[in-house]
Amino acid sequence: MEPNVLLTIEGQQWNNDEKPQAIRLMTEGRLYRKDPAWYVVYDESEATGMEGTKTTMKVGDDGTVSLIRTGSHGLRMSFSAGSRHITRMETPYGDLDVEIYTSVVQTQISDTGGYIHLGYSIDFNNRERMNTRLDVEIKKRN
Repeated sequence: MEPNVLLTIEGQQWNNDEKPQAIRLMTEGRLYRKDPAWYVVYDESEATGMEGTKTTMKVGDDGTVSLIRTGSHGLRMSFSAGSRHITRMETPYGDLDVEIYTSVVQTQISDTGGYIHLGYSIDFNNRERMNTRLDVEIKKRN
């Protein structure tokens, strides 16, 4: 499918002792509607360290967001404000258990674009907890 949107993706991660480290990238992607949800699909790049991975963000009409990665880094995460979710992350170096606690889910999407804002903490293999903020801006291409 042809890309029809430009995505600006900004992520920040930090633990309790450090200031946030930010990454910002722009990429082309695909936005489409399949009731009862919007889908945003893009390919990861070298910049994210996940080359060979396709990311799909499913934004449900019920306010939930699912992030599904397939390819070299397989992962499925669900975000619903106030919820806790446990999943498994597949990496080329082995699988990790991942626990996610979601504090913020804000979305607004239409056929012209929109945004997804997520705030959550992530715990890899019961080690150090990382706080994460993910902001995706979606702009329809002309």
